[in-house]
Amino acid sequence: MKILAIDIGAGTQDILLFDSEKNIENCTSLVLPTPSQILAGRLKIIEGDLFIHGDTIGGGSLGRAIDNHLKKGYRVLMEESAAYSIRNDLDQVRSMGIEVGKKPSSGQFHELEICEIDLDLLRRFLTQFGEEFKFDVIAIAVQDHGVAPKTISDRIFRFTRMEAMLQQDNRPESFHFLEGSVPDYFLRMQSAVRAVKRFTSSSVLVMDTAFSAILGCMDQVEEPSLVVNVGNGHTIAALIIDGKIEGIYEHHTHRLTSEKLENHLRLFSRGELKGQEVYEGDGHGVITLTPFLGDMGVRVTGPNRNLFKGTSFNYTFAAPGGNTMMTGPMGLVKTAQYRFGNS
Repeated sequence: MKILAIDIGAGTQDILLFDSEKNIENCTSLVLPTPSQILAGRLKIIEGDLFIHGDTIGGGSLGRAIDNHLKKGYRVLMEESAAYSIRNDLDQVRSMGIEVGKKPSSGQFHELEICEIDLDLLRRFLTQFGEEFKFDVIAIAVQDHGVAPKTISDRIFRFTRMEAMLQQDNRPESFHFLEGSVPDYFLRMQSAVRAVKRFTSSSVLVMDTAFSAILGCMDQVEEPSLVVNVGNGHTIAALIIDGKIEGIYEHHTHRLTSEKLENHLRLFSRGELKGQEVYEGDGHGVITLTPFLGDMGVRVTGPNRNLFKGTSFNYTFAAPGGNTMMTGPMGLVKTAQYRFGNS
């Protein structure tokens, strides 16, 4: 089975061309800047009013670049689908000074097309190295808060949806969607699927980066265990007991110190950390289905994993396939194999 796995985070997009007939060490892997960073770089050299159109992608660096463009006194007009990249509430987008609508029929506007999954670009690059760009499955991981009702924070909404999925089936492999089954409120995931289908008829699978990272470490944990991915944007921890997720914790990495992270994780595993405390600290939330009070293993991955050096945890670093940056893609591969078989 050949699987193209693309895990898009806040700082990097991690790509694995998995081939079941090869040793994992011989499968091509790439770590590239995240699309939002690339597009932000293009925007920075534009001087003048700007029309942005295209897909719904992760905002991040692009959002900050747009804010700086507005501060220069230029107009920024975004097509509705593109505007959802900045906020999941278009009223909030407009409150930032961004106009939302169709391309103006008059006026001098520079144009910037945004997309997160550019398979044609990837194909042109990889075929230069003799890679055959044909896959049985294309698996994508992005973080998607979802479009929340007006009265609910998107962070709270995200964790409400996450808890509902955990209650239904807490096997980490189950946290994915196939094309055609992505809920309406996950606009970024839907956009990713459409971007893939514009290019290929291959089967498409999409999941949240929180769960791709967790699943990517599962072969290397001794249970019960805490699996922690300290990413560029977010830190995600999962309490793993008997191969199932019995708790999830998620926070913004830049809001964490080693001391705060250790305190949160110890309370989390015992079921004593409140979601309100995490939320009020600018985190996403916490869910503990089954607390664990004994000793457990701690497996750590992610580009900011050195945050653990300031803790008293007895931890080990995870490196799925021999590469810590392939944690997300390896989780996607496992999910694809779970869903489509391992042939």
